[in-house]
Amino acid sequence: MRRALLFALLLGITMVAQAGPPPAAVSDARIRWLPGELPMAGYFSITSHASGPSKLVGATSPDFGHVMLHRSVHKGGMARMVHVDGVDLAPGQTVTFEPGSYHLMLMHRKKAVQPGEEVPVTLRFGDGETLEVPFRVEGAKGE
Repeated sequence: MRRALLFALLLGITMVAQAGPPPAAVSDARIRWLPGELPMAGYFSITSHASGPSKLVGATSPDFGHVMLHRSVHKGGMARMVHVDGVDLAPGQTVTFEPGSYHLMLMHRKKAVQPGEEVPVTLRFGDGETLEVPFRVEGAKGE
């Protein structure tokens, strides 16, 4: 019995040691609520904790059928959104996803989402790491 308990304890310590720190830290994670079936935008700041270059390559959410990385670009006096395959992150670098820049597009709601709620979003990195982040849903005026 003691051997089994010791083995389980050592296995648990080994698994925690291998898991390591999360690939990044996220702050100010929020989704701008829109009515009906309109796509919503997700904003946040992400700081890389990786020892080398890393790349945010996608996101998913159980509350939305599709989540994409987008960036707003301005050309010839016109603004438009374009899909991006990833966002490069240097060690210690912070990238802010905000209106007029990088953002998440959350489409095809699977359930009603209202201001004041939290929506889980899983960020995916190029090395296979993931990070689940709760995003708060806000109205147009930040409520």
